[in-house]
Amino acid sequence: MLDPALLRDEASDVGTRLAQRGDGLDDLVGELRRLDHERRAILPGLEAARHAKKALGVQIGKAKRDGQPTDALMEAGQVHTATIETEETRLDQVEQARHALLLKLPNLAHESVPIGVGEADNVEVRRHGEPPTFDFAPLSHAELGPALGIIDFERGAKLAGARFSVLRGAGARLSRALINFMLDLHTTEHGYTEVEPPLLATKAALTGTGNLPKFEADLFRVSGDWDLYLIPTAEVPLCNLHRGEILDGRMFPVRYVAYTPCFRSEAGSHGKDVR
Repeated sequence: MLDPALLRDEASDVGTRLAQRGDGLDDLVGELRRLDHERRAILPGLEAARHAKKALGVQIGKAKRDGQPTDALMEAGQVHTATIETEETRLDQVEQARHALLLKLPNLAHESVPIGVGEADNVEVRRHGEPPTFDFAPLSHAELGPALGIIDFERGAKLAGARFSVLRGAGARLSRALINFMLDLHTTEHGYTEVEPPLLATKAALTGTGNLPKFEADLFRVSGDWDLYLIPTAEVPLCNLHRGEILDGRMFPVRYVAYTPCFRSEAGSHGKDVR
């Protein structure tokens, strides 16, 4: 989440860098600035009313000790109490609205990120090795898998609908081997600790990683009284593992690795990205 002070103090730079993402965020940023201005306008009056009520409480206590009437002071206190309640309600509404909008803002891209409108504008930073060349037309996994009997798209669709498959025989073993290879490499050679997290996550956890509210349409929510979602990636539970904790700096760096199924619909990604 972006710091509201950044939007206020470096508005021009933030606006430019958000515009580079091409998300059409001008109206949202404008509304955030308006809410921030309204919040800052509420605070002085609210603090003044709180201070006046506190001072009045001291006067009422003194008047009672001195045997003086307190009716007028009590009435004035009720006025301050009403003002405080009204302004606190306004402040709470403004802060909730501001928080909801802040959750919709993406992170600012680093200055080194190339600006573009599509894949053609991507910049190759480095290359490891060279792509192989063939003296024949290579087939995709979607063609090779069924031909070798290791991927079954038809039965996958029968079991779970379109865009699902069944791995069989060598295909299933290859999948398991790749999972073990990844986990073993990270844990034995790079100092990672393997974690097997829950496959369900709370709204707070998904909000913490930025999946909510922006990508709610891609998530699978558990029905009934459970306020839980199927995780879209192991990143969600791993990033939230120490949420709300204060860690001893001597623990760092903390490295976790996990394998999990990833439950997300990825609406609109049909075609080449799927195949």
